[in-house]
Amino acid sequence: MAAVNDGRMFDTPFNVVAGFRTRQQAEAAARRLTSAGLPPASVEVEPQPDAGGSVETAELRAEMQDELSANWAAVTGRQARGALFGLATFAVAGLAVGAVIGLIANLGLGLAMSVAGTMIIGAAVGLVAGATAGFVAGGGVAPRTDGNRDGTFDDPRPLAERDVLLAVHAAEPETAERAARILRDDLHADRVDLVDAAGTPLPPQHGDPRPADPEGYWWKQAGQG
Repeated sequence: MAAVNDGRMFDTPFNVVAGFRTRQQAEAAARRLTSAGLPPASVEVEPQPDAGGSVETAELRAEMQDELSANWAAVTGRQARGALFGLATFAVAGLAVGAVIGLIANLGLGLAMSVAGTMIIGAAVGLVAGATAGFVAGGGVAPRTDGNRDGTFDDPRPLAERDVLLAVHAAEPETAERAARILRDDLHADRVDLVDAAGTPLPPQHGDPRPADPEGYWWKQAGQG
């Protein structure tokens, strides 16, 4: 359903892209949509992988837009626990190492300051340095598993490359919005995105509704992004 040589990815102005974990789920979703009255020709399950395909490219754009808006979101609980554990562990180690370095510096360099003073300064520097390194290392090493349904390590690939993608192409916004509701609320797709003919993601995005915008506003802008 992709157009060529005119800047468009799709022939239709209103398109929905959804991701499912397995091909069986995606094909079952396609049957559910056609049984709900959508024309079979308007629903397609993409081959996997489909690198460079219109549907995968549109989904990647939607994912990147969401990631930009969520770039400063809070870390997961597991990452927070890892950061706190790393902070405490490295802080204690830095405290001890810093105190020893302070002792050695005093004795080796013959500093005018007392041994206790150099040890305290060394311990303070080691504490701060260790706590900082531990916070970063602990949080970075801990996997982002809290939001994963299976409780496994994150797959580093984007969902567009990992999931089986299903696309719905419609000439009317009402049809696309109805398909999106079925995919999201009834079939529980991993994510559902709406894009225009050029593959440009249109709000509301997955988990980021825009209630302040007039109904149908973004569909009227389809193809203008």
